[in-house]
Amino acid sequence: MNQKGSVSVVIPAYNAAEFIKDSVNSCFNQTYRPLEVIVVNDGSGDSTLQTAQELSESIQDSQLELRTIDIGKNKGVANALNVGFSSAKGVYVCWLSADDMFIDKEKIQKQVTNMYKTKAAWSYYRDFYAGFSLSSAIPVSGSYLPHLRLLDPLFIPDSDLRLMMLLFRNPINGSSIMIQSESVEEYGQFDPIVRNVDADGDLWMRYSALGAKLNVLKGAAVFYREHAAQTSKKKAPMMHGCELTRMRMLLTLEKKGDLARLVKKFAPYFLMVLRTKQHFNRPFTSEFLFDYIVNHGWKFNRLFVKLIRRSSTKLRKHPNYTLLDKNRFFSDLELFRKSYTFKRFEEVFLKYKSET
Repeated sequence: MNQKGSVSVVIPAYNAAEFIKDSVNSCFNQTYRPLEVIVVNDGSGDSTLQTAQELSESIQDSQLELRTIDIGKNKGVANALNVGFSSAKGVYVCWLSADDMFIDKEKIQKQVTNMYKTKAAWSYYRDFYAGFSLSSAIPVSGSYLPHLRLLDPLFIPDSDLRLMMLLFRNPINGSSIMIQSESVEEYGQFDPIVRNVDADGDLWMRYSALGAKLNVLKGAAVFYREHAAQTSKKKAPMMHGCELTRMRMLLTLEKKGDLARLVKKFAPYFLMVLRTKQHFNRPFTSEFLFDYIVNHGWKFNRLFVKLIRRSSTKLRKHPNYTLLDKNRFFSDLELFRKSYTFKRFEEVFLKYKSET
């Protein structure tokens, strides 16, 4: 047995027959052993499950295992990930989307070595390749602020700054992450209520709020496949879901009395968020933050409040502000705040804050 422990790769799959073979084989090609691959069939209506089972029967490596779990009914990627993570036997757990691939054969080896040495709770690769096919893929440089990667070293080790930055932009490719299984138990899993939108961004915000230690590896180890059926191609549903997870986080931070501290700490970076226009992608989140700053102006620098007030006026005139149905949004928000996963997070968060 490898002294660093076994690794599990969870592949949530829904109608992924076209891609699942490439995804699974990219795991088989990894140099790290022992390795467990878990394909969670999320109610597919095609041959996804059958293809995965056939791949399992072809394995001749005693240090490699492929298991399939058939949920039966489609419940969304967040639930499928939880099913896979709960079933995983590895010391470390990865997520690979069924339409993505590991393209660096040492992806897992490098990541385990890094996390074993540093005792990081979770990690991800900074860059990735994206395209409609691997042959035409182009490198994508991940950064918390567009064209300002030089600031990433400020956000990566500081959970507070990272949490605030994730409110506006999530640069983390979910297929590149690795999490200690003990950290999954301690800090929580994905929230099934989000289904297919922002399951990852929501979890990274919660991990950041709880101070889970993060490491980022250089390089591009994953191919992110683009295709027309992706939820990420649908602007309004994506914005709606991303705003829901961010707004409930902000409401919790305010309720726990931590929002003013975080805003003060993040204040120097607000100008960069505004200049790169990231706030327009999160209109309700930004409106809430801007109103909070203006309504609590005595807590902040006067020039800062003046800037935010001016930005707030411009925000309400942006097309994205009227793209979403506010009544539906706030109705959904109440449901999101009551989810079991998020209530559990709030309990752990309150304990964490009392200890720090």
